[in-house]
This record gives sequence, structure tokens and C-alpha cells, in this order.
Amino acid sequence: MSGEDESCVLITGATGFIGSSLPGLLAREFAVVRAGVRQAGPSTRMAPNVRECRCDLDNLDELSAAVTSSSVVVHTAYRSVTAMHDQCRRLLDAMSAAGTSNLVFLSSIAVYGEADGIVREDAPLQGDPGSYGLAKRQCEDSIRHWVEQQPATRRAIILRPGIVYGANSLLWIDKMLERIRCGAWGSFGPSGEGAAALIHVDDVAAIIVKACARLAQASPPLPAVNVVNAVGPETPSWNAYFQALAAADGQPALRQFSRGELAFRMAAAIVAKAWRKAGLPGGRCAALAPTPGELRLFALRASYAVDNAEALLGFKAGIGLQDGLRRTFPAR
Repeated sequence: MSGEDESCVLITGATGFIGSSLPGLLAREFAVVRAGVRQAGPSTRMAPNVRECRCDLDNLDELSAAVTSSSVVVHTAYRSVTAMHDQCRRLLDAMSAAGTSNLVFLSSIAVYGEADGIVREDAPLQGDPGSYGLAKRQCEDSIRHWVEQQPATRRAIILRPGIVYGANSLLWIDKMLERIRCGAWGSFGPSGEGAAALIHVDDVAAIIVKACARLAQASPPLPAVNVVNAVGPETPSWNAYFQALAAADGQPALRQFSRGELAFRMAAAIVAKAWRKAGLPGGRCAALAPTPGELRLFALRASYAVDNAEALLGFKAGIGLQDGLRRTFPAR
């Protein structure tokens, strides 16, 4: 590890939803934490050993400076689906040049696509996972290739968390609340009885810290590439999650949509989205109805095995849904 300081960890995307939860926790385990950001913002109070650094994944000079002398890189940065794979490869190239050999990569259970039943980490990645899942697959493939170039020294832990929710979750909290509050959302009957593989962001942060600590250990030996599913201790139905979210926000119980009403709302949403795209007024709530892709997700009954989390990292998620919502809405 000639290019590394054994007590320094770099976080890419340190101001993002997941990345922002890490600096303080990692500061307890590492002598130096580099909080990588694309644009420097107002200074925030951090632990003395946390240092903000510029780390734009499209800027080769910034990447090189950020990874140099880091013992572990935690890659959480995410700007867009289209840029994801190129930015991942650029990061790997910078790590190669700097001699930085340990990586924790935030992937997703989205790579499994519409898998059903018990889904283990070694399950073949088949079918269409959608654009986001496909980009994560491509990143994983590049990481495997990067490790294979120097398997004696390089190590990677690929974390595949489930549905990550918590305060500042734009997709699974903020967007869902917007839909609930304007009446565009409800209980979807059989279409919403699939398993919501939830995991609170605090549990995700905890397993990332475990992964970094494990990579920093010289022994016992760790396989070159390690894939780890991460799901919370409870897997409610999507209908139950939406009802719990509405209740946590002080909203009335969600009304169940009939099949006919659901089909009508989805058709109306197509018109409303086109209307709004044309710059015409109104139609906001109508445009927020569930999409066909969302309903396919809400109907899936996959159960994600998490054996590797405990066996490799000594981690077991502990934040259930009600506890997670209390953490999400602490003042309510």
C-alpha cells in the first residue's frame, strides 16, 4: 500500500443523502477523514480530523489529489444515471495511479431487477433492471475488472442496500410525502402488497463504517471482491409503508384505490405530464400518480438474504420502520 496512509478514508459525495451521514462516524475510526465535495459550500462544524476536499468526479486533478494517500475510498457520489459509470471508471483510474487499493462502493438491490423469492448475493443478474440498476451493474463490472488487475493487493466491498429512507431522502420520503399530501397517493391493493426492502440511512451508514474498518484490517484475509446485501430488520408491504409514512406526517389514513381508479389515474398522469411539460398551468397532482414501473416494484415479493453482512462485517441492521420514521421526523 505504498500510495496510502493507513488511517485516511475518502468519502465521495460527502454532502449527499448517504455521504453526509458518514464523516462524523468515520472520524471515530480513522485518523483522517476526507469529505469529498463537488462544490465547496458554507463551512459546517465537523470533527477536528474531518477535512473537506474538492472531489469533482469529472475533474481528474481533483480526483487525483483526493485519492492520493487515502487507505480506503467510500464511493457514494451520484449525480445522474448517464454519468454514473464513466465517473466510477474515472475514480478507479485515479485510485490505480495513486496506489490506493481499498474501495467501498454503494451499489443497490436495483441490480437484481425484478427478481423474486429469496435473493442471495451470488444470484445471477438477469433481465432488465432499468437504467439505474443497469448503471450500477456496469460500475460493479468495472470494479471487478479493477480488482482483477491486481488481485493480491486490491480489495472491494460492494454494498447493495435496499430502499434507503430517512431524513433528506428525496425519493422515498420527500417525493412520497408530496404525493400523499396532494391526494395523488393511496393504498394500492394487490399492486402494493409486495415487500418494501427498507433500510434506514443510519443503518446504511453503520454498515459502511464496518466495511471501511474491515478493509483497513490486515487480517483475517478478505476475498478480493465482496458483495453484501443490506436490508433492515422489517420488510413491510409497500401499502403498509405508505400508511406509516402518512401517519408519521400527520396525514389521514390513505384511501385504497380500486383497480379502475388506479388505471384512470395512471392514464390521466400521462396527459398531465405532457400538459405541464408544455408549460401550461395546473395538473401537478394528477402528474404524481404511480407509474407502471413503480407498481411493478410495489408488487415484487423478493426477500434479500443478508448473510454476508454478518459473516464478513459483523453487521446486523437494527432500525425498524417505526424507529426509522421517528428518526426521520424527530420533532413530530
